[in-house]
Amino acid sequence: MSFQTIFEISQSISVQNRRTVGQQVSRSGQVRVAEYLTSVPWSFTVRPHSYLYYPQVRGVIQAIDNKDRQLPETITFASSLLNWFDDYKGGLTSGQAAALTLAAVPAANATTITVGNVAGVSGDVVFAAGDFLQLGIYPYKVTAEVLRGGGSTVSVTLHRPVIGTPSTGTLSAVGSACTFYLLAAQCPTYTLNPMTAGAFVQWDGDFVFIEDITG
Repeated sequence: MSFQTIFEISQSISVQNRRTVGQQVSRSGQVRVAEYLTSVPWSFTVRPHSYLYYPQVRGVIQAIDNKDRQLPETITFASSLLNWFDDYKGGLTSGQAAALTLAAVPAANATTITVGNVAGVSGDVVFAAGDFLQLGIYPYKVTAEVLRGGGSTVSVTLHRPVIGTPSTGTLSAVGSACTFYLLAAQCPTYTLNPMTAGAFVQWDGDFVFIEDITG
């Protein structure tokens, strides 16, 4: 692991997943708002812990140097340290959530999808607002609570347009099983502060990661 380790030892993680919106104020004081259609890539600014013991983490540092700002890495929040970020909050069992499907191919740039193979009874919470699901390699957030109706499919609104043309079938992941395909937009250097038989690592800035959109 390289970038994954930086997430695991983070002091703080700043998340940017909002749409690109422009505002303009007219001479009369009226505000005009326009949304620019983008893929809304995920962006994380990660502040790592300083004073790691270099002899213990030099392999991690070398892996970071190998990838640098060129090679992406798949990041997961599934560990006990991070699963609070994208843990599933809906009312289905883990098996029922894992069995959910994309029931139909969404239209280009659609933000609403049809999820099928929904178990349970009418009124069950299929997705809570803020839950995550994944289509292909791209994770999405659910914008509002989704309740099961009388059928086995539900409409789910996502925080960004669907990227590419995903295939129907079982969802790639739900909740903390989702992954993020990220490039390092910024890799800080580090300073070694010598101590007995080694040195402490002090990072000279934050890591910035942005989603590698290939579709």
